[in-house]
Amino acid sequence: MNQIVPESTTVSPVAQARRQRLVRHSIEVILAGQTAEGAYLAAPTFPTYRYSWFRDGSFIADAMDLVGHPESGGAFHDWCIGVLDRQLDEEGDVIGGGELHTRYLPDGGHGAEQWPNFQLDGFGTWLWAYRRHRRRRADGPARPHDERAAGVVRRLALYLTKRWSRPSYDCWEEHATEVHPSTLGALYAGLRAAAELLEDRYFMGVADAVRAYLLTHGVAAGRFVKHVGSTEVDANLVWLAIPYGIVDVDDPIVTATLARIVEDIHTPDGGLHRYARDTYYGGGCWPLLTADLAQLRLARGESSEAEKLLAWIEAQANADGDLPEQVSTHLIDPAYVDEWRERWGESACPLLWSHAAYLRLLDSFGYLPLSEEGQS
Repeated sequence: MNQIVPESTTVSPVAQARRQRLVRHSIEVILAGQTAEGAYLAAPTFPTYRYSWFRDGSFIADAMDLVGHPESGGAFHDWCIGVLDRQLDEEGDVIGGGELHTRYLPDGGHGAEQWPNFQLDGFGTWLWAYRRHRRRRADGPARPHDERAAGVVRRLALYLTKRWSRPSYDCWEEHATEVHPSTLGALYAGLRAAAELLEDRYFMGVADAVRAYLLTHGVAAGRFVKHVGSTEVDANLVWLAIPYGIVDVDDPIVTATLARIVEDIHTPDGGLHRYARDTYYGGGCWPLLTADLAQLRLARGESSEAEKLLAWIEAQANADGDLPEQVSTHLIDPAYVDEWRERWGESACPLLWSHAAYLRLLDSFGYLPLSEEGQS
């Protein structure tokens, strides 16, 4: 069986065994949710999420690289390259006009439902994740379709260069008329990745312009804000330090943003809401966001706080070991729960992104990689 090799004196043997089971199950959930084409279905048992998002999938693929399944991450990246290759022309515009869609069927189709489709952060995040994957595989067998992949990276970078300053849906698929710092962070990281992959400093210059805009317009009262012109915070702002690298983890802006996040959307028992007025399924706490907060805490040297967040995440797994999209404790507005259940059914569980965030957090602690013993 897969084993974690933590040298922790604070975790009991029972808790370590439970963690090992949850790690194994997380990997199984992700592999079971990956289609033959390479796409990761966001939540295979939740009808609305039987699609693949570039955003979710990029974090999932990154996790699979970390746990010793680079073939899974590589299959996702190859799938992304194929989807984009069929849609973008040499100038970085969508063939036939319009914008790139946000979620895709395994065959690359869009599905019949209307969806909030002008979202840019997923494509920036994919470029970031693809560069990380290529770095890790640099000493291994040559990746197929390198020339094709480079062409896709360039065309996507051109697409994002033309659009980065425009209002778009945020990562929660809301607020289409705003410009969102978390989206800008993803674009900065993605364009820097494209510049490195292509050895083209033009895209580094664009990335620097994105960062300068974010630091000028996406900060108020010394902290990052949910969108330009807002004074509120959003849990996705933790990504600006990790993984997007807009500022260092100990930057005063990060410190001030964290303080406001703790005040506004961090519950006493450890869970993290998306934002203060969230009503999606009542506005519960999200394990994946709690994991990302823990990563940031850990990077800032706040290991005790990070351990508490890790324990909270592990406590949210159900009897089968599934981690949900959100949990129904400390709801912001319980009146909305039935409305969403009637529309889409029970809240998504398991969510592949939740399991991936858990695995990425364990890697940050040094509790990964897994031992080779018993791997299938």
